Amino acid sequence: MFIYVLRWICLVAVALSFGTVQAQASVEAGVLVGSQLPAAAQSDTLSIRFRLDSIRIDMSYADNARAWETFVSNFHLNYSGVSPYALRLDIYSGASPEGTAAHNRWLGENRGIAIRRLVRQSLGGSLGSIIVHNEAARWDGLYESVARSREPWRDEVLRIIEMPASVDENQRDHREQLLRALRGGEVWPVLLERYLAPLRSGATAIISWVPAAGGRDTIVVRDTVIMAQPIYVSAPAAPAVEAPEARKPVLRWPVWILRSNLPLLGTGTPNLQAEFSLGHKDKWSLNVEGVWSWWVFNYNAYANEILYGSVELRRWLGRRYRHHTLSGWHLGLALGGGYGDLEWRSKGYQAEVYSAYVNLGWQHRFGRRRQWAFDMGFGLGFAHIDWRRYDGSTLFPIGKEEIHDDHLMWRETGHTNWPGAVHANISIGYVFNQHDARWRRERAMQRDAERNDYLHFRDSVKAREKYVRDSMKTAERSRLREIRLLPKVERREAMKAFEAEKRQQALDAKALSRQQQLEAKAQKQQAKDERNARRQQEREEKELRREQLKAERTYAKSPDGKAAAREAKAAAKAARRQAKADAKAAKRQARLDRRHAKMRQRIEFERRQNLERLQREIERADEKYNRNDKSEK
Repeated sequence: MFIYVLRWICLVAVALSFGTVQAQASVEAGVLVGSQLPAAAQSDTLSIRFRLDSIRIDMSYADNARAWETFVSNFHLNYSGVSPYALRLDIYSGASPEGTAAHNRWLGENRGIAIRRLVRQSLGGSLGSIIVHNEAARWDGLYESVARSREPWRDEVLRIIEMPASVDENQRDHREQLLRALRGGEVWPVLLERYLAPLRSGATAIISWVPAAGGRDTIVVRDTVIMAQPIYVSAPAAPAVEAPEARKPVLRWPVWILRSNLPLLGTGTPNLQAEFSLGHKDKWSLNVEGVWSWWVFNYNAYANEILYGSVELRRWLGRRYRHHTLSGWHLGLALGGGYGDLEWRSKGYQAEVYSAYVNLGWQHRFGRRRQWAFDMGFGLGFAHIDWRRYDGSTLFPIGKEEIHDDHLMWRETGHTNWPGAVHANISIGYVFNQHDARWRRERAMQRDAERNDYLHFRDSVKAREKYVRDSMKTAERSRLREIRLLPKVERREAMKAFEAEKRQQALDAKALSRQQQLEAKAQKQQAKDERNARRQQEREEKELRREQLKAERTYAKSPDGKAAAREAKAAAKAARRQAKADAKAAKRQARLDRRHAKMRQRIEFERRQNLERLQREIERADEKYNRNDKSEK
């Protein structure tokens, strides 16, 4: 007991002499918190800088060695007589906002742990506990730095930082993406050099004196790490994301491709294909192919004459909203037919071919606007061939001249049925009318963004729940450690109270879960009752409409109904007749009105002419009178 009283007297003396001393040490690169401390604590400011993306303290980097020696000497000078149980060091660590959220949390945690290890190695047991507070990305520090500046884009950057925090599927904050794209990317290099660089080595150490309460021993909290709260998006209570109102696309023209094998093969048997998309879901298309070659060499000794055409209906595979129109794997059903004449050294075959096959192919669109298409396919099916073998042109001498005989000498005729490979295609083409495809791509991007928002919200909710559970477990462990440090009697009472509180919390959680289950069950039953009532009402309305229709049909078949139908028909006929008569009367009246208007115009024209003629006669009479008057004078 005497030792406890003596310790209390020492602590009171230290409090009276030093007061509540707080020494803040900032290891933010280039930003010192010491300027905000009282004058007596300016010498306790510690400034240690980390290298870029590093968690190791390098004393040879910047001014770390001198700053650390100054901090240690000031600590021994000011706190050498203070009990370690009354001192606590809080380290607030973090990183610059750039980079992924997970990496920033990792940097903040390990930088704080590095500071704690350095303090433990140098100061030993002079500090009772060291708590690391991981702040992860320091957006507040960036906001304060930019707010104190006079940059022309200051308000735009502050408006972006004030947005709610959220991350994408790559764990990058969307605010970073907006800052990178601000003003065409001109602002981001300045932010990196002037404002983000000082935030890349983030830790702030605060030494606080914790007095004993109520004359008891000081409660010491062991070293621990408090993780930063995960970033999440503010979202409505319902976890499901409502689908946007989908508008039906207006396909004025289909997307179509014109292809040929000449750019790739340059063979003597060229083809020309035209493919058209069908429908607005990009699942079907129609491909028309034509093959033409009509080459004859050396007086018909060599010939390659082919005329072939096919029509193919294609079904595009996969999730079409993730692909461009007319791209990806496709499966087609084709029908074709044509004529061929192949001759080599005056011996050849003529044939008519009819084929049906299943084509498996792949088409890829490339280019800056995806305006080019590369298509390849292989078809398996059945072909029927009617062929004729012949001997062609011959060269024989007659006298001193050589005569070419262009007649065909038939040798054999037959037909063949061929099951197997009947088609192969490699071609390249150009895509026309891509407006609908661009709209589909925008719709697919919007759909993916909405799905990613939902997944991010779900993951954020899970992360928040996990953080709450981990925080509760950390608080329980901290409280248990505090209880273990109490005297025996008080420890027993505190443990009983703690266990009773845990039991009560478990009972409350169980009751809340039971209440939620009952409410969910009641809501489910209510929804079921409403659905049954709605279905019953629909059935009653349907039955009522059926009865009304049946009654109308029965009445229509009865004599009264037939008479009413005849009267209605006669009334409708009379109404049509009256409407026609009214229309004729209206036309007649309009014609009379036009005739009267023309008469009024003609009368008005004649009246104006008469007035003008009378005016001219009066003027001539006045002139004649004036001339006679002058002659008499």
